[in-house]
Amino acid sequence: MDTARWGSAVGVDRVHVEAARVVAGRTSPAPAELPAPVAADRLFELREGEQPFAGMHLTFRGRGNEQLVYTADEYPGVAFKVRWADVKFALEDLGVDALPHWVNGTIAEAGRAQLAASSISTTGRLERMRSMFGDGHSVPRGCGVVEFPFPGRVLRELGFSEVIDPEARYAMTAPVAVQEWRTLEGGLDLATGVQRPGQVSVAGVTRMGQKWVERSLPPGFEPELLTAVAPDSTVPAFIDAVRSRPELAASAREFLDSAREYTRSTGELLALRGRKNLYFDAEGTFHLIDTLGVHARLNSITKVEDKLRQIRDTGQRPPTTLGSVVTTIASLNALADEVGTEPYWELPEQLKPYPWDTYFGCIDWQSDGRRHEPQPVEKQQVVDETLRARPGAPGRSDGLTK
Repeated sequence: MDTARWGSAVGVDRVHVEAARVVAGRTSPAPAELPAPVAADRLFELREGEQPFAGMHLTFRGRGNEQLVYTADEYPGVAFKVRWADVKFALEDLGVDALPHWVNGTIAEAGRAQLAASSISTTGRLERMRSMFGDGHSVPRGCGVVEFPFPGRVLRELGFSEVIDPEARYAMTAPVAVQEWRTLEGGLDLATGVQRPGQVSVAGVTRMGQKWVERSLPPGFEPELLTAVAPDSTVPAFIDAVRSRPELAASAREFLDSAREYTRSTGELLALRGRKNLYFDAEGTFHLIDTLGVHARLNSITKVEDKLRQIRDTGQRPPTTLGSVVTTIASLNALADEVGTEPYWELPEQLKPYPWDTYFGCIDWQSDGRRHEPQPVEKQQVVDETLRARPGAPGRSDGLTK
């Protein structure tokens, strides 16, 4: 049996089951009006002839860093999230040669199986997060892999290879999740920032590391240390707010205690860089929205420690991005100091004192830390040459569909 293809059929049923569960579990009415996409993102809309999906007519609402977001009239107040980045990652993991083979249809089983396995893992991780943090959050519900009608123009805009025909349609297997759509207004979000920094100094990074990661300097908030490495961080404004709002400080303390326990238990780091991934409503209650980070096998708190040790011992840049993770840890520890709780994570004693000047030189401060960061020109040229050398066969079979 083609288990991935069978999984896609099961995924369609589960989309409806989980969407109905979200509707039934709402404690407040679904939003009467939902935001329209910005003009620049209108090309992601599914046109007539590109519908339906799982028997529903979808309305495009927005593009996230790793997913496309839609709604359907059948399930008011439910967001349908299609994880396009997972498909891109599957191709990258299969190697440069996977691109022409994908179009030829010769990696179908490998691609689908990888996506199905990843989706099962993500669904389990979401359930674990929901059980550990308790009720009241809007944690997505995984639905498995489902065949989705990607227009070629959408894939090209998302950075897929030039081998994609923008006028064609690609029914590709992709992980899908559903989530309660909440109107996030009147509150505050806690985001450690995604914007690339301008001028970063050794002195500033050293002081940030010593103060909030190594914790060798006296407490006291210095917002410029965070905004220098993450200009769009909301942490300084959030800390200003907790100083005058006891209920917000108490909720921030509750979040930090829960997040610390979650990371200690699972090894996983929360995704807190983007806006409104973590939201505190007008009453101060915190809500998890999109805080699931990458799997611990790719980036765990243990791996952070290992990378910092590698820098200290060898002075060599780690193979994966570290700067944004350390900045997030420093931000959470700064907040922990302010609200009077234990740090989220602290540098182990055996790594103290830490050579932050060496760390500074090993970090690519212009990388945002996402796997789908635009490829360097040199690497893209290699991909393009490979594609020209291996033209696709006639027809429009993609290797991630049936």
